[in-house]
Amino acid sequence: MLKETDEVIGKLHGIVLLIHNSVEFSDIVNFLNKIRSNEQLLVLYISFINSYSHIKEILKENPLHSKKLFVVDCVSGFLIEVRDTIECSYRKPPSNLGQLKDLLMNNIGDKNPNIIVVDSMSQFINFSIPTEDELDEFYKFLHSIKENIWGLKDDSIILLYDDKYGQLQGLPTISFDMILKLEVMRGTPRWKD
Repeated sequence: MLKETDEVIGKLHGIVLLIHNSVEFSDIVNFLNKIRSNEQLLVLYISFINSYSHIKEILKENPLHSKKLFVVDCVSGFLIEVRDTIECSYRKPPSNLGQLKDLLMNNIGDKNPNIIVVDSMSQFINFSIPTEDELDEFYKFLHSIKENIWGLKDDSIILLYDDKYGQLQGLPTISFDMILKLEVMRGTPRWKD
C-alpha cells in the first residue's frame, strides 16, 4: 500500500485537493519531496498559515530536495510592512476566491512554477457545512483555474484543506484530477504501550 501511495504522489499532476488533519509545514515538505523527486522543479507556495520566516526555519531542518521554493507570504504581509526578496513576496491575504485567482495569475506569470501550493483553502470554504453558493463559487474558481492558469499537463496545483472543522460533505470531486487525504499521527500509538 505504501509503495502504491508513493508511486501516486511521485507522479502527481493536475489539480489536487490535499485534505489533511492540521499537519505541520515539515509534513508538507516531506510530501512535496515525494513529487517527481528526480526532477528540478520550482514550487510556488502561497501561504495563509505560515510566515516566510517560519518556513525558512523549518527548511533548515527539512530541506526541499531537487526543488526551489518561492513563497507568497500572506501572513506577514497582513501584519507588517516587509520588502519582497528573490525568494518571497509579501502580500495581504485575498478575501475571496476571485482575489486568490488574481494572486495566482500575478505570481504564475512572473515565476513560471511547476508546482503551485495554496495553504490553505480552509480560509475560503468549509467542506463540512458548505452552502450551495459557496460550492458554486468554488466550482467557478476551479473551472477558471483550468481555463486560465492550467497549461502543461505535467504540472500540479495542490490545494491544501484542513479538515479540522468536521466531517467532509459536498466535496467537488468532479473538478479535481485527484483528491488525497494525508493524516499524520504524532506520539506513541496506544497499541505500542
